[in-house]
Amino acid sequence: MMAMAGTTPLRTVDSIQDVRVSTASVWSDRVWQLDVTLPGTVRSDVALDWGFALADGSRFTDPRWTPWREAAKRFLWTLRVDPPAGHRRARDSSLVRAFQHLRVLIRWMAGEGYRCFVALDRNAAARFLAIVKARPGRKGQALSGATLAGYASLLNTLYLQRDRLQDAPTEDLLAADRLRLLTGRWRQRRGSLPSTPDDIAIPLVSAAIRLLGSPADDIIALRDLAHTALRDAASRQLDQHTTDVCVRSALAGFIFSTPAREERPWRMDPVTSLTAGELLVSRLYDACFIVIAYLVGARVSEILGLKAGCIVKHPSADGTETFSYMSGRIYKTADSPAGQPHRWVAPAPVVRAVAVLERLSEPVRRCAGRDELWLMPVAGGDGSFHVRRSANLIDRLNGPFATFINLPLHDGRPWHLSPHQGRKAFARFVGRRDRTGLHALAAHFGHVTRVMTDASYVGTDFELGGLIDAEVLDETRAALEELLTATQLAGKAGRTIAARSRFRGRTRDGDVKEYVDFILRETDMRLGVCDWGYCVYRRESAACLGGDSGPNPVLRTQSTCAGCANFAVTQKHRAVWAARRQRNSDLLVHPALDPESRVAAARVDECDRILTELDQNQDKNGSSKQHALDAA
Repeated sequence: MMAMAGTTPLRTVDSIQDVRVSTASVWSDRVWQLDVTLPGTVRSDVALDWGFALADGSRFTDPRWTPWREAAKRFLWTLRVDPPAGHRRARDSSLVRAFQHLRVLIRWMAGEGYRCFVALDRNAAARFLAIVKARPGRKGQALSGATLAGYASLLNTLYLQRDRLQDAPTEDLLAADRLRLLTGRWRQRRGSLPSTPDDIAIPLVSAAIRLLGSPADDIIALRDLAHTALRDAASRQLDQHTTDVCVRSALAGFIFSTPAREERPWRMDPVTSLTAGELLVSRLYDACFIVIAYLVGARVSEILGLKAGCIVKHPSADGTETFSYMSGRIYKTADSPAGQPHRWVAPAPVVRAVAVLERLSEPVRRCAGRDELWLMPVAGGDGSFHVRRSANLIDRLNGPFATFINLPLHDGRPWHLSPHQGRKAFARFVGRRDRTGLHALAAHFGHVTRVMTDASYVGTDFELGGLIDAEVLDETRAALEELLTATQLAGKAGRTIAARSRFRGRTRDGDVKEYVDFILRETDMRLGVCDWGYCVYRRESAACLGGDSGPNPVLRTQSTCAGCANFAVTQKHRAVWAARRQRNSDLLVHPALDPESRVAAARVDECDRILTELDQNQDKNGSSKQHALDAA
């Protein structure tokens, strides 16, 4: 296992100045330049500048602050080499966050006349947190619960490290219940971080997939034409104006392709400059990120850490087909900064996205002699390279990319995209069994589900698995509540539930939720969810011949379910059965259909039976409501 850079315990050195905090910095440096180990991070992201300004105009590196500065450095470094019991050694990103919070604390303390940490007491801690809470957050909004919890944890950690430090608070700065309240609120909010809603996620991912088709080939071809013109101009030693003319001339005659199943080229405006071509290349990188994030579920660092040749193929358990995987590394939960190897299921659009990335990055990778797919030259032209900065993704996705694909509004307002939303949306879509509303994306998520449930699948991203399980549970809970309260049900199990449910026709109140909680907690009932209905699964009565774990995914068809004792249909599924009836009715009058074939007719009868039951229950429910109104 790779050792974490700069982990020398303070008590093992003769002089504090001998401590090396990274490969680039030592203890006495004004700026601790930590090592860049996480993809998407640049040097400025992991630089700790101890010379920050204080309220009186001095800097923390001034001689009069030396004792306090040394104490602050010792505290921060113990988080790396000797953390509190039960805590992991702080990584670079954790040190950066702790330093940022510590800097705010020191500035406040200096302004209040404090000169050391030992002077802090519970009253001072309460005043500091009140000041922090009153500070505006990003874009003038209230400070997030996560940020406030970070400051509270810093105060708590200062006290926990008191035996390791000469300058530390002597009393617990936060009552235990106060700390639990702060961190509990943060965890509650953290657990409900927004996932991209369907009306945004579906057009977002669909537009990205479309851009990775023939438009990607056009953009790369344009890029290559421009680079060829630039090399030719450089060899002829042309001035900048003449070079620009040569580039425009090379690009002027380019004709954009017409994507499959479309009637006109995907772009009508010509590209007349190198800058315009580079903007298209940037949008292509954005599309690659969206497709991988939303169809794989990897974190930002894991996506930005991908390397050329990361798509690998492995046979299924029965050897009848081959599955594609994207190989990379998980960094967040790994023991080493180098990350833990991992494979993610890669549906076809992801395989295409990686192929496009390999073509996009090939000139830069060749020049740098490196294999990272997100490599780019460092601004300034010093000849060095780095992986694209993850912090810039938010601005690109919400600005140029959203405009480029004409991303729709959500409830009349622009939806704010963030990198983590792809992971949460992936878990929601994979966990969802009813994918009716996902349109063309349903096939891709269905493929991922099939591979992840194949006996050959080995996954180590347990947090992602937990997210998916949570989505499955949420969907099961919502389906149970719908079945118990629905007034209109069809199917054999639907008729049974309608006759017995004491919650029929009620809103989803506390009693319903409590009963659903009881079912999920105390019984082994399994509820199958699909596009055309619900399966209240019992193996002994399953027409699909399912096993102990649930319905048989191969034999589970609409025709099989229609006659199964486990099957229930709600008004939510009416559109699926109405569309199926229309398709098969059209087949019955098609001249190419064999007159002897009765399959289409049987399917029409199945649909009529389901739809009639829904209509009859609707009529009965309407009559009962009218009787109640008359009686009132």
